[in-house]
Amino acid sequence: MVADDYREFGTKILMPLARNMPLNPMGISMLSLVTALTAGYSFYMADLENKEWLLLGALMVFLTAVLDALDGIVARMRDMSSRRGDLVDHTLDRVADIIMLGGVALGPLVDTTIGFAAIIGVLMLSYMGTQAQAVGAGRDYAGLLGRADRLVVMAMIPVIQYFIDEIMGINWMTLMCYVFAIVCTLSAAYRFSRIWAELE
Repeated sequence: MVADDYREFGTKILMPLARNMPLNPMGISMLSLVTALTAGYSFYMADLENKEWLLLGALMVFLTAVLDALDGIVARMRDMSSRRGDLVDHTLDRVADIIMLGGVALGPLVDTTIGFAAIIGVLMLSYMGTQAQAVGAGRDYAGLLGRADRLVVMAMIPVIQYFIDEIMGINWMTLMCYVFAIVCTLSAAYRFSRIWAELE
């Protein structure tokens, strides 16, 4: 995954904020759920006459990404990491993914079918990563458009959509959903093949 290559750099940037964060990791995770809800609602409300919602949605996705990284940093810094915390973190990540892409899928800019195809692709990719860990093959982050990559894309595409309505007759939000549906599904299949080989 592309964005994961910069994880260490991002951690260094967020360290000062983590040191002064008044919330505990659970509080940060719940706040990220609020920003994800706001992002999903913004995408649901956005259309070509009310494009300002796209900018709000992009900002909320960015904040969701920051908070998603921050909760882990704070947990490690305060020695609060736990299996329960990991469970909550992964569960809320999936809920946030569904809410944000659900807003896109149910909004007026994207056909519902392709929007839900994107959600299925995203969930399958995430599932294969955690399933690898469940069967003892270790957490698998291989493939394109992992969560960090998707959050970057979901923060950028609405801004592009705000300024440029479409490319080759397809609006940018729809194009994003097509890419998520296809690439995430292929990446999920790739992860499955890696897990299968690891379990031999």
